[in-house]
Amino acid sequence: MSANLEFFASKKSAAVFKHGILKRYPVVFAVKTGQRNGVLLLDGYAGRGEYEDGEPGSPLLLSRCAEFVDDYRDVLCYFVEQNEDNFNNLNQVLASKGGKARRLVRHGSLDQHLPELLTLADGRSLFAFLDPFGPALDFATVKRKLLGRPSRPPTEVLLHFSVSSVARMGRAVHVARSTNGELPEKERRTADRLNRFLGGTWWRDYFAAVTDQGDAQRATDVALQVGAEYQRMLTSGTGFRAISMPVRPRPDLVPIYVLILFTRSGEGAWYFADSLGKAGLEWEEAWFEDRMRRDPLGQGTLFGEGPIFDKAKYLAKYEPQWVDTIAQNLRRLLDRDRAFRPMDRVPEVYGTVLGKAWGPHVRAAVRRLHAEGLVAHTGKDNFWRDVLRRT
Repeated sequence: MSANLEFFASKKSAAVFKHGILKRYPVVFAVKTGQRNGVLLLDGYAGRGEYEDGEPGSPLLLSRCAEFVDDYRDVLCYFVEQNEDNFNNLNQVLASKGGKARRLVRHGSLDQHLPELLTLADGRSLFAFLDPFGPALDFATVKRKLLGRPSRPPTEVLLHFSVSSVARMGRAVHVARSTNGELPEKERRTADRLNRFLGGTWWRDYFAAVTDQGDAQRATDVALQVGAEYQRMLTSGTGFRAISMPVRPRPDLVPIYVLILFTRSGEGAWYFADSLGKAGLEWEEAWFEDRMRRDPLGQGTLFGEGPIFDKAKYLAKYEPQWVDTIAQNLRRLLDRDRAFRPMDRVPEVYGTVLGKAWGPHVRAAVRRLHAEGLVAHTGKDNFWRDVLRRT
């Protein structure tokens, strides 16, 4: 079974996180940005539409988001899939389960259909979900044609950066060059692919720190550093900010990919972080139950009796810690800057609890600071839009 088809056999816990975002955030984007001219939701690497067990994939989730706001927003879904078998399956799934959402389904590559997409998106808000298998994107396409769109109507891009693929491919290229002096044909094609994805050859210097083919942990660390520089390069000069979330199969494993939202909006960053936290709770449940299926005699009483994840027990244990962490982050920001809007400092506000906590936990932290006399704001209403000032 190919890696592509194997992926669609069942939804892994890491995919649960991604799909937790896709069933929430596009609704917020459509509601907030589509009042005047409508919205286009792009899934540039759509896949098969659903998993073999019937769980919805990204095209069905985006279709449901569009259908949810259909009464008061004009939303068009645009799906692109290159693999012919996946494309045929996608059409069947959307025809039977896609609901009444308006959609166009295209066979081929994203580059091939981008001119039509951008024409359709002219005057519309655009939310682009780019989730290829491995580093298949073109850097120039993302930066110039998507992030280079005018600031109005808004454009946002949710991008999957495959840490595991970049680590494996970058390490293979570096080891081959170190061993042979020049690249064999296979590794040369791999290097060309990374050059296209990352916007140049700069990434090679990062992998010089990887000592041999078996240095997987170091290669992963390097791939995460490459991902951070990739974000910086994409946002430089565009007015976009990047909100990134490393995603792991389970807490004790290294990240296999990073979800990155590129947005110009503080409000977008705020709502995205809120969606991340709620998706993170679903991820906790997914990896826990997956572990129990694999090891039914394991620690089944961690958050419940037997192979059941007890959400109430989990939240009771961790919510106080999240509020403590956020309050500490807010204090540091106030000590340094004296005044700021939470929506403008989302990664710093959440810190290590990004993808775990969400809006109410930040509100609770602001209320704590108010009770301490550190800020005048009480945390009421849309506090995250307001300036928090140190008293």
